[in-house]
Amino acid sequence: MQNRQQARRRQPAHPLGSALCIATLALAVSQAFAADGTTLDTVVVSGTQDASATAPTRGYTVKSSKTATKTDTPLTEIAQSVSVVTRQQIEDQGAQTVGEALGYSAGTFNGGRGAYGQFDNIVLRGFNDGMTTNQYLDGLRLVSDGSTLAQIQLDPYFMERVEVLKGPSSVAYGTTAPGGLVSSSSKQPLDSAYHEIEVTVGNHNKRAAAFDYADSLSDNLSYRVVGKAYASDTQQDYGHVEHYTLAPSLRWKIDGDNRLLLQAYLSHAPDSGTNGSLPYEGTVIARNGKTLSSSFYDGAANDGVMREQMFYGYQFEHDFNDNWQFRQHARYQEVAVDGTYAYQYGWSGNSNQLIRYATAEDANTKTLLLDNQLAGKFGTGPLRHTLLAGIDYQDMDSSDNIGSAALSNLDTDNPNYNVAYGTITKYHYQRSNQQLGSYLQDQLAWQDWRVTLGLRHDHAEVSPYSESNNGNNSWQGNKLSKQLGISYLLNQALVPYYSYSEGFKVSGAGNADQNGKILSPSTTKQHELGIKYQPDADTLLTAAVYQLDQSNVAYYDASVFYYKQVGDVRSRGLELEAKTKLNRNLSVLASYTRTDMEIVNGLSSATTGNTPVMAPENMATLWADYNFGNGLDLGGGVRYVSSMWADNENTAKLPSYTLLDLALRVDLARFNAGLKGTSLRLNVSNLLDKEYVASCYDLSGCYYGAGRSVSATVSYKW
Repeated sequence: MQNRQQARRRQPAHPLGSALCIATLALAVSQAFAADGTTLDTVVVSGTQDASATAPTRGYTVKSSKTATKTDTPLTEIAQSVSVVTRQQIEDQGAQTVGEALGYSAGTFNGGRGAYGQFDNIVLRGFNDGMTTNQYLDGLRLVSDGSTLAQIQLDPYFMERVEVLKGPSSVAYGTTAPGGLVSSSSKQPLDSAYHEIEVTVGNHNKRAAAFDYADSLSDNLSYRVVGKAYASDTQQDYGHVEHYTLAPSLRWKIDGDNRLLLQAYLSHAPDSGTNGSLPYEGTVIARNGKTLSSSFYDGAANDGVMREQMFYGYQFEHDFNDNWQFRQHARYQEVAVDGTYAYQYGWSGNSNQLIRYATAEDANTKTLLLDNQLAGKFGTGPLRHTLLAGIDYQDMDSSDNIGSAALSNLDTDNPNYNVAYGTITKYHYQRSNQQLGSYLQDQLAWQDWRVTLGLRHDHAEVSPYSESNNGNNSWQGNKLSKQLGISYLLNQALVPYYSYSEGFKVSGAGNADQNGKILSPSTTKQHELGIKYQPDADTLLTAAVYQLDQSNVAYYDASVFYYKQVGDVRSRGLELEAKTKLNRNLSVLASYTRTDMEIVNGLSSATTGNTPVMAPENMATLWADYNFGNGLDLGGGVRYVSSMWADNENTAKLPSYTLLDLALRVDLARFNAGLKGTSLRLNVSNLLDKEYVASCYDLSGCYYGAGRSVSATVSYKW
């Protein structure tokens, strides 16, 4: 018991006490600034206040973003690739998950889990970081314990925009995935009335109902309440998804200098979907002359995993004067799962039977996140500065009770899903992860030059505990990250840039060496060269080439049952993205991605020099939406993914695939004036119902892609 207590880290100071201390410091500093009434000239950038990074989006393009720099910066002046999916794009394309919302973005592969939609596995620039470790909400990380099924999944109906920042970003966020991050922005309160209700039905017994209410309560108070109920069968037999989500928010303009935004995101999922895979042999190629269908399920009829998600947070802003501002963002988040599920573990000999196991798990992950920022604008001679200094903190505690047991084999010729799990003994695991970071960023402007300098120091700790090993095998250390960005405004629309960025990713508590010690972090460095063109509010064209190197990569050696930190991986690529309106009626989105991934140093000569899994060499998309001007919109798209390797040994490949999507939107008021504000949306993804394997993590586990999905939504807005 004593060893277990020692393995657990000290409890953090009470978050409310920390918040009060920082708020007191902010007010004290404000008095100092108040003594200096000097106000610098405001630097005017293209766009209006409505085009800010926190405003509701319109159309398919935006003018600015806060994801890369944590400051409201024009997209053309950010020396790094950023893709933005707006509210209208999410609706027009009928995205039901964050992964689906990114299906037309360059540098992004959303097929990491195929049609198994229990959580989003988004691959960026060829790096499959697993599950949700690269996802953020409102500027704060969605922390999950990758060793459990307690993974966070957001519903894009609650999001105003979804952004992809490509490449390392540790200066702003500390430990991050090497290929980049996905940052979603919640719908926020509005000062004017907005109301929406909608009902959706579709194939796979899909049904959903949602509402979005926003208005002002007074001159200083405004609110928004968004809710949704969703249920559907999965593509796999016996699978089911059901969740109920509510997201209230309240904005209080305390006075002319202080603002407070309170937010919550509450989701209850009685069943979060299927968690399984199928072997390469039997899906991509035949097994004994037979191929399993895309609806084949490798589990049991009574599988089910309940998931609860609870986020409570706030965003506080204090203006010292017109040039200096203090910001504090905080969130407490908790995700819990409880259930049992069966899954295949490869073929049994030369038979048509799959070896099957069952896992029972109840896990809970609690996280406290806090980000304090001091932002200011000032001049030094001919230079204009936008300075950002910050201190952020993350504290995750994970409790996991999990156990597995063998089940009877699954005969794929005559499957029996009505099997009893039997007795499954659970073992307890406790994991904690803390990060304390301090960062400094200066965005300099001189004539037509823009330079961004960033520096960050992090102290991180990872501590594991299990019933079988209660020793002190924790890791703690410090990391220094640097960033440089240079842009030149050839005119107000055309901007070439170069950037250098660094990153690191702390190892999970389950990644241990031969002595049981947690591995040190992997590190990343990226050079990127690109150009951006935004002549008007409806057009954004971008091109980028990059080289991204990851070092100190850990590989699991199954022959000795521990990890070895011997790897290096390199990604080189080209990304092209276009969003524009060819005329007042026709909007077009297009992207092309070329990714050259190489395992520079692998676990052995069998993988060194090869291409990792889930890294297609070529991807291309095209989406067009035409507004006929009479209340009728017709949209359609095509998505192409080239062949990719099914294993890191590069012994087998997945075929390329091309998918077609269709969308139709009708304003019902064109038929009856009494239906003003009512519309009908029809969305069809994978129109031709193509059966394909989206990805594999090795030859024992592959994921069929989603077949045809049809949904019809009636929406009423007033």
